[in-house]
Amino acid sequence: MPNDPTPSWLSRPLAAVVAGALIGTALLLFASREPAGRADQRIELGINGVPTRLSRDLLLPPYGWTLQVAFAPPIDPAEAAPELVLEMREERTGMTIEIQDQLIPGPSSATLTIPESMGLREGLLAVRVRATYGDGTVAEDWRRLRIRPFPGGAPIGTRQIIHFDFSVDRDGDGRPDFEQDLEQLGLASPAHPAIAKALAHRIAERALARVERAFDADGDPNRTGGTRDPVAVRFQLEPVLLESERIFTTRICVGGRDASQPGSVGHVRFDPRNARRAGAECTGDEAAGLFPAELVAYRESALYREIMAPFDGAAGGTAFDGNPERQPAVDHAVDVLGDALGSLMAHETGHALGLVPPGRPGVGLFGGDSGETHAHAIGPDDATAPEPSLMDPGRQLSFEQLAGVGDAGELRFRPLDYAYLRDRVVLAEEPRPGTNPRD
Repeated sequence: MPNDPTPSWLSRPLAAVVAGALIGTALLLFASREPAGRADQRIELGINGVPTRLSRDLLLPPYGWTLQVAFAPPIDPAEAAPELVLEMREERTGMTIEIQDQLIPGPSSATLTIPESMGLREGLLAVRVRATYGDGTVAEDWRRLRIRPFPGGAPIGTRQIIHFDFSVDRDGDGRPDFEQDLEQLGLASPAHPAIAKALAHRIAERALARVERAFDADGDPNRTGGTRDPVAVRFQLEPVLLESERIFTTRICVGGRDASQPGSVGHVRFDPRNARRAGAECTGDEAAGLFPAELVAYRESALYREIMAPFDGAAGGTAFDGNPERQPAVDHAVDVLGDALGSLMAHETGHALGLVPPGRPGVGLFGGDSGETHAHAIGPDDATAPEPSLMDPGRQLSFEQLAGVGDAGELRFRPLDYAYLRDRVVLAEEPRPGTNPRD
């Protein structure tokens, strides 16, 4: 046999120690090449402004959702925003997209709303972001997302029509009930039916305009990035004549009284997720709809007394007979009543479209599940709403709030309700400074 020395029992451990030292030295040399900036600077990838654990359950479509890059700590206003490079890779196809200078910067985060033109497809999506700060500091983060289509589509269909029928004649006397409601309120007199007809038309148009403002509000409460984000529902005063549209039309009647619920200003059937696309709310066993004559329930309101006293016989007033000197008072009453009635119409339409599902988010939208609060907005404590909104229980809303008078202005849907109506998600204005979106 050759006289070669046999390796001793110490050789393998020594080799491992030497190899470990060499690897450690290499890592130190590699790390020394990285910029030596602030060690505490971090970035976090977030989706739609919600914590990571919650965002794992989101159904992310191919477009329309918002990616956030949160800065921790927030960027000093005196400093320049970091350069961001975003890389998105479809794991199934290998398609890679690199994005630079397209994220909208803010003090504590930058955002990007994913456009349809990006062409994302169903499957796993790897997202990596790299931020380079002015002093050379580099921070990175990455996540894997799953792009999935919505099961069943949007809750509110694009062809849905709401027909507000002001011509309903529940008592069968040949005249619209709403015109007689105005006579009962004192605005018009049975001796002048033409005046009642003209005022009814003006109030109906004013109320419809209020409904449209409620469902197509100015601004961008859910931060979709668009200049307008209307609810995909059509509202009209005219009957629907096309047979192809009737199957998508809900008819809500305005006028008369509900003998089964005396004093009710209005109620319609709650339709979860707008499952019943067509319906006549003013026919059948339950006389659902709006009942303007019952607005007299607000007679203790200072605003109601102000606009109605000149026409209320019990308060020494007289019905309007066309006297031009009284026209300003009539015009003021028409505007206020139209806005208040429009708020009620928007509220009841919300029920007909599926607002507000009882329960907390996940099974509902913070809607009550029994009694007066059933299908109405309540607060996270299950008791009180954080601020007045269109879908609060009706008895909690004052006449002034319905008319949009006061510092708060017109009642609006909560962002959570708008998200449902528009098939969106609710986004935080900005991630809270100093917080980790992964918590």
